[in-house]
Amino acid sequence: MALEEIRRHAEDLAAEAGVLVDVENEATQVYVILRALPLPTGAYTVASSDVLFITDVQYPLAAMDMFWTEPAVLCANGSVPEGAASIETYRGRQWRRFSWHRNGAWNCNGNPLLDHFEFMHARFLRDVPK
Repeated sequence: MALEEIRRHAEDLAAEAGVLVDVENEATQVYVILRALPLPTGAYTVASSDVLFITDVQYPLAAMDMFWTEPAVLCANGSVPEGAASIETYRGRQWRRFSWHRNGAWNCNGNPLLDHFEFMHARFLRDVPK
């Protein structure tokens, strides 16, 4: 049931973000990959990146935290984004982990995948030059 629900939520996210969204699972882990997601203009050294969300088969009850991008995502000045120094490997690829944590409670109602997308977008906007 969780995989069916996350696939439906991923379809909504794909429509909202205007990108291809893949859902892959391996044992109890579920990987949601947003393909070539445009990044905020002027914030990073690349214009777009694949973005990874990780959850598990308890979705939507299991809270998502953090997100991952391609390692090439650096601030426009070439520095590593705050909280994004770790490079990790998932699904045979390297990913830059944005260690960005929720200050509020996880809401498992509605479409938590869309909520996590907004959470991620808010973090990306922090690196837009003022």
